[in-house]
Amino acid sequence: MINILDKLAEKHSDWIRIVQSFGCDLMTSEDLVQDMYLKVYDWSEKNNRSILYNKNEVNYYFIYKALRSIWLNHVNYSNRYTDKELVENLNLSTEGQESTEATLQVIEEKLSQLYWYDRKIFELVYKDGISMLQISYKTGIDYCSIKRTIKKVKKILK
Repeated sequence: MINILDKLAEKHSDWIRIVQSFGCDLMTSEDLVQDMYLKVYDWSEKNNRSILYNKNEVNYYFIYKALRSIWLNHVNYSNRYTDKELVENLNLSTEGQESTEATLQVIEEKLSQLYWYDRKIFELVYKDGISMLQISYKTGIDYCSIKRTIKKVKKILK
C-alpha cells in the first residue's frame, strides 16, 4: 500500500509555497502544513479513501482546499480579542494597567447580570472570535438578531 504521508512529503516545498501565498511567514507555513498532513491522513483513514489520482500523483486541488481551510481557521483563531483589546474595542476609557483590570471586572459583573443568551452571544463574538455570520450559520439564528444583541450588550457595557 502506498503511504499517503510519503507522497505528500515529496511535495513539501510546494505546500509551503502555497501557504506562504496566503500571506504567512515561513514558521507559520510550516506549522499549517504539518497540520494539513495530520488532517489529510486522518481524513483518508476515516473515509477509507485516497487523495491520490494514481500511484504517483497527488490531488493538488484537495490539498489546496485543505491548506486554505486550515489557514482560515488559523486566521479566525488569531482574531480573538485579548482583554485589553476588548476594553479598547468597546471604547471604554482606561488609564494604566490597574484601570484596565478594574474595567474588566466591571465588564464581567455586568455580563453576569445579563440574560444568558445575550451574554453567550457577546462571549462568542468578542472572547471566542467567532464572527456573527458564522454564529448565524451554525445556530440558525437570524444575523440581524445577533447584531441587535451585540449592539444592546455594548450599550449596556458603556
